[in-house]
Amino acid sequence: MSKEDDVFNSVFTYIEDNLTEKLTVEEIAKHVYLSPTYLQSVFKEHFGIPLAEYVRSQKLKRAMDLLYNTERRISDIAYDSGFEHESSFIRSFKREFGMTPGEARRKKCHDSGKVS
Repeated sequence: MSKEDDVFNSVFTYIEDNLTEKLTVEEIAKHVYLSPTYLQSVFKEHFGIPLAEYVRSQKLKRAMDLLYNTERRISDIAYDSGFEHESSFIRSFKREFGMTPGEARRKKCHDSGKVS
């Protein structure tokens, strides 16, 4: 395993362990002892997407799991997924999945035969 692989593994672990927090590229870079600009550059070069976009995507996947597998309020899920405001969560969710969190939950309930 190369030094670069170690850095990326550390980045992925740090993101996974801190999904409920407001993660910034600066914090992640500090964790792996790199400059934010350099980390963003090598991350995009290797994975094809900006680091911030990857973090947002991981947070939204976690939120989708909570929507589908809990009865928690959408505002609580937004906060527990590291979003400061429910409105920004809903916008990001809709951009990522093409539907609002409420629509996703209703679709899941409908698809699984539950009536909500």
